[in-house]
Amino acid sequence: MIGDRRVLAVVPARGGSQRLTAKNARILAGRPMIAWTLAAAAGSRLIDHLVVSTDDAAVAAIATELGWPPPFVRPEHLSGANTSVIDAIEHALDQIGGDWDYVVLLQPTSPLRTVEDIDGAITLCDQSGAPSVVGVSPLPKPLPFYGRVDGAGRYISGGQHLEGTVVINGAVYVGRPEIMLKDRTFQSEGTLAYPMPFERSWDVDTAAEFAVCDALFPFRATAGA
Repeated sequence: MIGDRRVLAVVPARGGSQRLTAKNARILAGRPMIAWTLAAAAGSRLIDHLVVSTDDAAVAAIATELGWPPPFVRPEHLSGANTSVIDAIEHALDQIGGDWDYVVLLQPTSPLRTVEDIDGAITLCDQSGAPSVVGVSPLPKPLPFYGRVDGAGRYISGGQHLEGTVVINGAVYVGRPEIMLKDRTFQSEGTLAYPMPFERSWDVDTAAEFAVCDALFPFRATAGA
């Protein structure tokens, strides 16, 4: 809780994956990948309740073993590769009921984010009055490295046009439920960015990204925001 505002966290962990099978339950840095997200959420001072939304029995067992309430089992129509995460959040809100001032989306494919990132994003949304906050990270290379290729295959430098460009990293989203559900996105007009360093911003979708994420774990604690 932040002040008298109630905060619900939703961890969507679909079992199917087209590029990395059963990734949420795979062992990463000594734990199932989803366990890192659940551990960060457990340390939050501001989250009042957390639900795991899954169709994967292995994920459900991991969450239960870690002491979380039984996950919500997604219906089949919310378990496909093209399922919107907003639909999954709406299902979770319907299942749990009650009034919530903020919904925090914590994707298990971003295991490097910390409790400070979670609470920092919630605090920014609450103090600013913004409809939502999304975690962002800087471009992985300095601006002079960026350019474009024209129709003849020639490289044309153009990094200066990317000044201020960031990447939505998928690590943390905070939104006011009534706005998020109306707009069907966490990127409503007036959304603010919560900056995070590259070392905590990795998103895992492939075996190669999984391996890089595993290698980045020693650097997570020392990375500055």
